[in-house]
Amino acid sequence: MDVRLAVGGRLDVRTDGAVLRVALVGAIDLVVRERDAPALWTALDGPAVRAVEVDASEVTFLDSTGLSVLVRLARDAAERGLPLRMVAVSPRLADLLEQTGVADWMAGLAGAR
Repeated sequence: MDVRLAVGGRLDVRTDGAVLRVALVGAIDLVVRERDAPALWTALDGPAVRAVEVDASEVTFLDSTGLSVLVRLARDAAERGLPLRMVAVSPRLADLLEQTGVADWMAGLAGAR
């Protein structure tokens, strides 16, 4: 049996022209939120940002604090009128977003714009 613990994760943020690109990698938890999310909130306020793209294809674990990062990002982007697109989602995260109703909520935010 292959058992792997979700150890360590990170949230990478970079601006590519008018697109804010966010990558979630590994275990997204309280440590990642406290250490990495402040840079995300600062970047989201950048005057040149016109859209947000999230690559979560490498997420191996996401607890409630990690989920709160995605929820806040979706809410804050919607409040600024910025389209948010999930460009890739790991199967584990896709299941979690579906089970919690966050996927539908995010789709509703996008449709409300």
